Amino acid sequence: MILVDASDSMMFSDKLLRARQLAAAFGIMGLLSNERVSCWSFNTADQEPARLGPLSGRGNMRAMIDFVEHIEGGGDLPVDRCIEVMLNRHRGRGIVILLSDLLTFGDLSRAFNLLFSRGLEIFAIQILAPEEIEPDVTGNARFIDCETDLKLDVTAASDLLSIYNEHRLAYTRVIENLCSRRNGRFLTVSSADSLMDMLFDQLMRKGWIC
Repeated sequence: MILVDASDSMMFSDKLLRARQLAAAFGIMGLLSNERVSCWSFNTADQEPARLGPLSGRGNMRAMIDFVEHIEGGGDLPVDRCIEVMLNRHRGRGIVILLSDLLTFGDLSRAFNLLFSRGLEIFAIQILAPEEIEPDVTGNARFIDCETDLKLDVTAASDLLSIYNEHRLAYTRVIENLCSRRNGRFLTVSSADSLMDMLFDQLMRKGWIC
């Protein structure tokens, strides 16, 4: 299964574009290997998730590409709720490839527990914008959450960058531990990286593909 987070936060700095490209790449690899492949995308709680499959065989590659090309971004459904909604409709064991920035106030541990208890091995790719990895912020700033509309006014933002980086890295380690404790895998990538670099450098070095 391939799950694409298409919420508002993923529309920033090509994150959704990279998620769609990775979804297509993983989907085609699965079809060429005669695996049963399904793909899901999520926007808002009051909208049914878009779903393809399960499909198998190279003859369905065009359907996979068409589905991914038409994934539309925009919505406020957090990724933990995406997982729960998907599991309400999915049957069977296998691998779940999670493509998201994983930026949520929700409880990812519960969502990952649900995946694990259903016999799904987690392969999570956190896609972050370069500005989220290394913010270039100075002076006073107002941050607005694009999904919740929560606002945070910050004075002397540059003085807080080290604290931000510390918390971001700590959060990344938390997610990595959530995956590893459930026999899953985790990787953070930048949306500025090319698809070729993600596939043939980062993912190959991690042993995800060969």
